[in-house]
Amino acid sequence: MWCTDENQGEFFGQESWGKAVYQEITVPGKIVLTDMFADEEGNAAEGMPVTLVTLTFVEHEGKTKLIMRSRFASVEGLQQVMGMGIFQGCASQFYRLDDLLDKLQELW
Repeated sequence: MWCTDENQGEFFGQESWGKAVYQEITVPGKIVLTDMFADEEGNAAEGMPVTLVTLTFVEHEGKTKLIMRSRFASVEGLQQVMGMGIFQGCASQFYRLDDLLDKLQELW
């Protein structure tokens, strides 16, 4: 993945790799995965935190609400990725998802 968001400062233009290992998929309500930084061969990056991510989909006022929880093994791991802009990165992906859903809605 290439960082194409100029607002990401020093990360703009950098290439990064990640790996997700899905542990549970319960249709239609939940996905649990382990998310990690990786090299281009898919090997976990040493010294980088691993995140346990739980995505829960619930019905709310006629729509689907997504609840995303991320768990880190340590406060230091959380602080490390916070310093790398994980919040902004996740937010930018959800904005892109919003845009995609809007485009798909136009097609229907």
